[in-house]
Amino acid sequence: MKNIFSVFIFTLFLGTSWAGNTSPIGPSGGMFSSAPLGADDFMSGMAPPPGTYWLNYSFRYESSSFNDGSGKEIQAGPLDDFEAQITGNVFRFLWMPEKDIRIFGGRWAPDFGVVAVDKRLKVGGKWYEEKGLGDFLIAPVNLFYKWGDVHAVLYVDFLLPTGDYDKNKVVNTGNNHWTIKPAALFSWVKPKWEVTGIFNLDINGSNNDYIDPRTGIETKHKSGKAFHMDYTASWRPTPAWNIGLQGYYWDDLEDDEVGGQRVKDTQTRVFAIGPGIRYQWGPIALIAKAQYEFGARNRPEGEVYWLRFVMPL
Repeated sequence: MKNIFSVFIFTLFLGTSWAGNTSPIGPSGGMFSSAPLGADDFMSGMAPPPGTYWLNYSFRYESSSFNDGSGKEIQAGPLDDFEAQITGNVFRFLWMPEKDIRIFGGRWAPDFGVVAVDKRLKVGGKWYEEKGLGDFLIAPVNLFYKWGDVHAVLYVDFLLPTGDYDKNKVVNTGNNHWTIKPAALFSWVKPKWEVTGIFNLDINGSNNDYIDPRTGIETKHKSGKAFHMDYTASWRPTPAWNIGLQGYYWDDLEDDEVGGQRVKDTQTRVFAIGPGIRYQWGPIALIAKAQYEFGARNRPEGEVYWLRFVMPL
């Protein structure tokens, strides 16, 4: 059974020839991660008033193409009819203490979250599906700053390997490894416009329960470090409304490791951009947005749609 799945995963992710420039040994980022890209946006750097907040992110990712390492759509082999349909909801909760607790000059607040996801992939004319909880996320330290019109947050997310994982399955809801994500978030907010950028570095641990698709042998897999960012630029016709463009960028900085050895052509990359709108209804913020991917390398290229809200509890 292991060898059958190894051969299938090999053809699933590497296309017709591993010697070519189609990678992944296993997709390492974006919508296949437990931390979806493009989640945050308008004025995210602004510290909320003291209290507990529910940040809810609902998303739908769709793709009908898988690009090789040169950015060309694969049109032969089992990835010729590739499709992905990923629906999920991220539940995240932030606590801003009444007491102004300062660390390195920033106001401290913790948060945590988890994603519930339904992943469906079509390869070689057959659909594969898994649904359930993804990996648990905790950010024990968020530090909020303000310098004039500039709002900032420095924080570290920790993704814990709590989601379901089976090395013999094509699709999993968990990654089976730790990820540490140091990040910096900046919002430049003026009366009529704002610009926000969120900059992340993913540092991944090892998946010690992995089957090398080239050999069928159980070994270790480690995704290389990755840089990614979310961005927004919006106009504020009134204090309650934001209208603008937003999106994300993902870039693997290193090839993956299998059995302690780097594997060439396993780096992925993608850009996305699209319209977004935000409405502030009293203490509740409502956001709707679409993001359209381009320039994908070694991964699917598609689009993602979001509905999210932020509200005090």
